[in-house]
Amino acid sequence: MKKIRFGICMLFLPLLSLGQEIGVTQPIARNTLYGEAFGQGFCWSLNYDRLLNTDKKVMNSVTTGLVYVPTSLGFGGGVYYGVPVSYNWLVGKKSHRLEMGIGLTALFHNEVTRGWSTPYEESYFFGYLSPKIGYRFQRPRGGLFFRATASPMIDLINIRTVNAGNTKTRRFSSFSDVVGLGQPIFPWPGVSIGYTFK
Repeated sequence: MKKIRFGICMLFLPLLSLGQEIGVTQPIARNTLYGEAFGQGFCWSLNYDRLLNTDKKVMNSVTTGLVYVPTSLGFGGGVYYGVPVSYNWLVGKKSHRLEMGIGLTALFHNEVTRGWSTPYEESYFFGYLSPKIGYRFQRPRGGLFFRATASPMIDLINIRTVNAGNTKTRRFSSFSDVVGLGQPIFPWPGVSIGYTFK
């Protein structure tokens, strides 16, 4: 009797494992944490990306993050902080994809200088648009994430406010100056590396 049971189990065991392989597909890893040099964040940024509609040929993703820009790059003193958001279209197969997207970034900076008589406070707000096109390497099951993009920056809002004693002045401009670089449109590359997980 034991031999018959053992024989039946040995007969159906391969069929059971085959049924599991055919009927069950592993879900695509949707979440990515990555660091970016340059790109939409202008200098350094830490970002989170979430894949949407992964069952379609053209996938989409949304991205948000935090930007850090040291002012040793040539404008003002201190540090600029910001928030980038973007919506992306991903075309391709398996791990290699063409990425196209549109993003919006806001950068903030505030600096207080102690003068002889009154403190001098200067603050900046930059808002710029970042279309992008590039290459994305992202395995469906997760792991290493890599991206290289061209992300031109297009100035939308540029506000500079100065408080000196009782005097407050504000300068507002649009389409004139991307992050203090003096150009309304500025070409910019970006490189990202990170990790994708479920």
